Amino acid sequence: MAERIKRSPNKNLKSKFRFVVLNDETFEEKVSLSLSRNNVWVFLGVVSFTLIFLTAAAIIYTPLKYFIPGFGDYNYRSQILQLQFKTDSLQDALDARALWLENIANVASGNIDTTRPKANAGGKVDKSKIRLDEVRPIDQELRKQVEDEDNYSLSYAAGQNSGTVDEVKQMHLMSPVEGYVTDEYDKQKEHYGIDIAAKEDAPVKAVLDGKVISADYTLETGYVIEVQHKNNLISIYKHNSSLLKKAGVYVKAGDVIALVGNTGELSTGPHLHFELWQEGKSLNPKDYIVF
Repeated sequence: MAERIKRSPNKNLKSKFRFVVLNDETFEEKVSLSLSRNNVWVFLGVVSFTLIFLTAAAIIYTPLKYFIPGFGDYNYRSQILQLQFKTDSLQDALDARALWLENIANVASGNIDTTRPKANAGGKVDKSKIRLDEVRPIDQELRKQVEDEDNYSLSYAAGQNSGTVDEVKQMHLMSPVEGYVTDEYDKQKEHYGIDIAAKEDAPVKAVLDGKVISADYTLETGYVIEVQHKNNLISIYKHNSSLLKKAGVYVKAGDVIALVGNTGELSTGPHLHFELWQEGKSLNPKDYIVF
């Protein structure tokens, strides 16, 4: 009995096969292709890798990614905050209306004493003992504190705890403008912010709630607006074409405060130079905002 010849797996992969397409009536050979198992596996692998790459690219670079659960847009954060503010306002209005209805019901049922109080029968007040020129020390301290407050000072965060970098990372900062970063933050080159190329006159938005502490024009940086936020955080927006808010005005996250421009000697095209500062130290905006 003849011994069966055993082939190694490598030889089986390299074995040649021919794929032929014939005419069913004339048996004429139309297409002929020489194949091997190795070539077939390589072809299937290339096709699978291509499909996976195209699928990943479609998810990353197209709006399809927004349909994936858990993948959020930073612009939604502003909408969520605005909805929270509206919800709080509606709750306050409902509470006030409920209290008003309760008072009306108490008055209608006679549970509230509506009689006028009797006049003081203790005699007349000695007006000679009233000294209008005397001010108590506590009143003097309060008056001095109010007089020292300036509408354009950096005291927006007064009464709040001094923030740390970790606390800033927990805050939801919006992107100030739609565009792409053309120049990164580089402290060694004294470039204390990032440059975002955008369309001219595109809206520049406040990244967080705060008070405008400066809105001015400089020869080098053009129209500049600065906003003071909580935790001693300051955001600066430079090279604007025009400013839409004045110093001392309170703004909310997402409010349009300026328009993208090309003003100032240091500007080379329509873009926004954006900076973040905390307690006199510059921060890299890309550490806290996704652009």
